[in-house]
Amino acid sequence: MMKNKTIRALFFDIGGVCLTNAWEYESRRRAAGHFHLDFKELDQRHHHVFGSFECGRITLDDYLTGVVFYKKRKFTRKAFFQFMKNESRPHPSTLSLLEELKAHGNYLLAAVNNESFELNDYRIKKFKLDRYFTNFFSSCFLGVRKPDPQIYQMAMGMTQMEAKEILFIDDRENNAQAARALGMNVIHLKDVKRLPEELRAYGIK
Repeated sequence: MMKNKTIRALFFDIGGVCLTNAWEYESRRRAAGHFHLDFKELDQRHHHVFGSFECGRITLDDYLTGVVFYKKRKFTRKAFFQFMKNESRPHPSTLSLLEELKAHGNYLLAAVNNESFELNDYRIKKFKLDRYFTNFFSSCFLGVRKPDPQIYQMAMGMTQMEAKEILFIDDRENNAQAARALGMNVIHLKDVKRLPEELRAYGIK
């Protein structure tokens, strides 16, 4: 299959595409069980602040104070954050594919993701994502989250890419729809194992 000469950049979501989601519903539920917390209360408190947390407007310490440590606990903040970090695992098939794409050098590879600063920093370093991605357009750096069109527009502006030159890969339909509305080529990835097949459909080996 011939290389698609229109596409010059691949924008990847991280959670759900490259790695597992960092701090999703099931992770919070497991944390509640592990630390013997009221999950309903924890999840309600989470939803009050997670937008600010992912946009970098509050710190991890602020988040933990509001969601967990608003009263005395038998465990430490360090232990709770360690649990949060342990919820992150790689999707080896995607990382292997990224390694090949990087080696071939045909495309600009960038990440466009929603993530709090501390978890984003941990995941980039832990899984060495900077080996693959030239840019990290993360919500905690840009102060705006997907599917807000502004985060995609900022990524396009900073890379000087037009929408038609970008293939955006995300596991969440609303994020995929927002990118498509701006004119990007889009893969709404429902199964990470199908990513090579999905890329081939765009002429990307």
